[in-house]
Amino acid sequence: MLELSDRSRWLVGAVASTAAVSLWLARRRQFSAAVQAPGEPLSTSFEAYLKQAPPEPVQYATTSFEAYLKQPPTAAAAAAAAAAPSSIADSLQAPPSAKPVTILFGTEYGFSKEVAERAGEALAAVDGGAAFWPQLLDMADLEGGLPSLASCQALLLVCSTQGDGVPPTEARPFCDWLASAAAPHLATTHFSVCALGDKSYQHFCRCGRTLDARLEALGGKRLAARADINREDFAAIDGWVESVCSALATLPLKTLAELGGTATLAAPAAEGGAAPAKRWSRSRPYMGRLVAVEGLCRLVSADDKNTVRVEVDLGDSGLQYLPGDALGIWPSNCPEAVDELLEVMGVDGKLQVQVPCWHYDDAVLPANATSMPLRDALARCYDLRQPKPELLHLLHARLAALHTQQQEQHAPLGTNSGNRGSDGGSAGLAKGRHGKPGRLGLHHVKDKDSASELSGGDAAAATQGELCAQGCIVDRLERLAALVADPEAAEAYLRPRHLVDVLADCGGLPLGLGAAELLCTLRQLQPRLYSISSSQLEHPQRVQATIALVRYDSLGAVRIGVCSTFVGERLEEGQQVPVYIHKNPDFRLPADPATPIIMVGPGTGLAPFRSFMQDRLLRAQEGGAPPCGPCLLYFGCRLRDQDYLYGQQLEEWAAQGKLTLFTAFSREQAEKVYVQDRLAQSGPQVWDLLEHAGAHFYVCGDAGSMAGAVERQLLAIIEQGQGQGREAAQAYLQRLSDSGRYQRDVWLS
Repeated sequence: MLELSDRSRWLVGAVASTAAVSLWLARRRQFSAAVQAPGEPLSTSFEAYLKQAPPEPVQYATTSFEAYLKQPPTAAAAAAAAAAPSSIADSLQAPPSAKPVTILFGTEYGFSKEVAERAGEALAAVDGGAAFWPQLLDMADLEGGLPSLASCQALLLVCSTQGDGVPPTEARPFCDWLASAAAPHLATTHFSVCALGDKSYQHFCRCGRTLDARLEALGGKRLAARADINREDFAAIDGWVESVCSALATLPLKTLAELGGTATLAAPAAEGGAAPAKRWSRSRPYMGRLVAVEGLCRLVSADDKNTVRVEVDLGDSGLQYLPGDALGIWPSNCPEAVDELLEVMGVDGKLQVQVPCWHYDDAVLPANATSMPLRDALARCYDLRQPKPELLHLLHARLAALHTQQQEQHAPLGTNSGNRGSDGGSAGLAKGRHGKPGRLGLHHVKDKDSASELSGGDAAAATQGELCAQGCIVDRLERLAALVADPEAAEAYLRPRHLVDVLADCGGLPLGLGAAELLCTLRQLQPRLYSISSSQLEHPQRVQATIALVRYDSLGAVRIGVCSTFVGERLEEGQQVPVYIHKNPDFRLPADPATPIIMVGPGTGLAPFRSFMQDRLLRAQEGGAPPCGPCLLYFGCRLRDQDYLYGQQLEEWAAQGKLTLFTAFSREQAEKVYVQDRLAQSGPQVWDLLEHAGAHFYVCGDAGSMAGAVERQLLAIIEQGQGQGREAAQAYLQRLSDSGRYQRDVWLS
């Protein structure tokens, strides 16, 4: 799992394989007998998953829901937090007249949490906060389930679908529990589900839909219709929130006073009655120590891209991983990018802003910190690349207000249609920062609360000539209006642009923006996942990843990968880096080491297979261990003497008979050769291992072209080996997938 190019949307994430979905559904059939709800048919039960043994930022007013999430908890709330590990609404004294509402969320990249918080804020705002008391719980912190769920009178559930149909990784244990016979009957629970997904995938919103069916099977009463949300459709999300709020207002729910003064749901206690121990995770990363960064490529020109081996010391964290898992790394934005943004905004980086409630447990911040310098927030909390469409709405509103103000002052405004053009398939604004416009003309105005507000200041006195010199207001207003009215055009405009580019398109205009307003239009900075390329048997306290350093051109500027350059170039050995282990139970070695494995991994797709090989060979050295079965590896790169990753180690394994190695160096001959070509050349051997030796087949790397080409070639090999036609070959491959013998870990780049 590698860093996506900045040209791709991070929310796409690592694309889950069809094998993961098939394995998930296969486990449903094996598990179905255990998931029957009382008095309900088996067909509505939740799918079960393979389980392995372990070896957006929103700024609100100070009286809002977001504000009280950051206030110091009371003693009672602290006790509740110990019982419910991830309860977010565990602070302040709850009004006795408020009716408790539980909001469960399961998330992979943070969007479900953002939607859950959006719903919580709306509920907390009803009747000035006196109507409802929302409690947010993360499924990731409920691995043992939530037996007290039956006491919940109102339940909202927000969950995304990972990849092509499976639950978020850290939500799987909770989903397993909900699917099992241990889940309670919910006869007195009213519920509604917000299912998040992406229509470009076959199994749109599958996880949320299945959770919805399971809650109904457990006897829950539907509070409001399930909402199936495509990507970031905030209009649909807000529609669901409104329907939920309206429905809750009609229910005779009990107040906190009627419930005895508390409605905090408790997670199962650990052995001995202690609160469940917090574990290192995505939201609570371990500060590992960078041990080594080793370049793996020979660079002969300025355009050559490097790949590095990164090694991190896990110290006393107790973190464990298996071959196939990924290393999650929380990056920091490039300091130069932060400086440039602050320059365009005209803001002092020391300005204090609120710590986003979704920011991970940050060892750099003081304990219980509620604010941090804007510079640090931009560096560690926010994605500075592709802002939300709300930014265009904000700029349009402020520009319209400025236009009205100028009209009221009788300042003549002309139109300038000579620069309309297009860029990235959409209507363009003024030339970007590469045309060197002035600042936004904004500066900080301190109020008694040190709020992060900016005003036009001296820039408001700019003359009409100065404004027209930087682009006509009317012209820009028309173009912004066109983008606001056309979501597809807005997305095309924003896709290649960073926040600084969009702001620079309005450079020099006194828009009176506030830092808090701008932060609202930014997405959360996401961690990056990199396939682990080492075995923990080699060094129990170390983990290695293989990372391609990302660089490309966009809008005439050189862009760099946020995380790849952070860990591969900016960090020094010995410095700390926030990390966690991302489990990948759908990409595993066979339990029997004698089972043959066939691995296809060009480029950095090799990473997990290095871990596979190390683990197999080290286990074979243990006393009484059976010998390893055949291991075939198909590796591809451009040139043998430039980007042959771990070439010496691979050649040594091959020379020792531990590995059968097939290489494809695409640029060493006139006609390019790829891994699928080498696979075709060894087709009979592959078929023999699949059909007669029970081999497992693995693919890791680019989902855009490589993975599809390899699958087509594999189908051709099966078809030729069977001699029964394409449909029979497809059925055979599906059986391999269902049984976990065909697994893919692929991503879009």
